[in-house]
Amino acid sequence: MKFSRLVKKLNALFDHQQRHKERQRKELAAALNKLKHKQHELKARLEKCDSELERAELEEKISILSTQRRKGLEMLRELDNNEDDNL
Repeated sequence: MKFSRLVKKLNALFDHQQRHKERQRKELAAALNKLKHKQHELKARLEKCDSELERAELEEKISILSTQRRKGLEMLRELDNNEDDNL
């Protein structure tokens, strides 16, 4: 294990705020993963869809999910950048 990673783990043990940030980061990553799977499911349903009304609803849902994922990824990158700055 690299020294910087070891220091990060030791800081996490002693710093409550850092543990909270790490937990928040993991929960956000899990939520983004769920959103990605849901988006893929909707795209698969969209390919099989015949109805124009249902197609429009699915496209709108996919658009919303992609926007949520984009914002979540930006937030995750921001958390990662802030964590790197603290070391």
